[in-house]
Amino acid sequence: MILRAADIAEVAGRRPYDLGGRPISVGHFVTRVTAPETPFGPHRHEQRELWFVLEGSGVVSLDGTDHPVSPRDLVVIDPWVEHGLRSDSQISWICLG
Repeated sequence: MILRAADIAEVAGRRPYDLGGRPISVGHFVTRVTAPETPFGPHRHEQRELWFVLEGSGVVSLDGTDHPVSPRDLVVIDPWVEHGLRSDSQISWICLG
């Protein structure tokens, strides 16, 4: 699921991203930079992840379907969903999972 920042109203400096009641357990927090020469290849695993785009733009693949992402977009990845990220330039993002 992609939650686009442009679709979420910011009120008093706060932008609420609705996770649809999904429980989130954080076992890792990672900052990453992905570029054309270092794509984050498709993979899957048992834990849910949240990816938050800081800078740049790219394409997230979720179970083979591509979704463009931009700064402040949140990607919600459910368990066992194949996912990856690629970019034509450079994209900085955070992974919680």
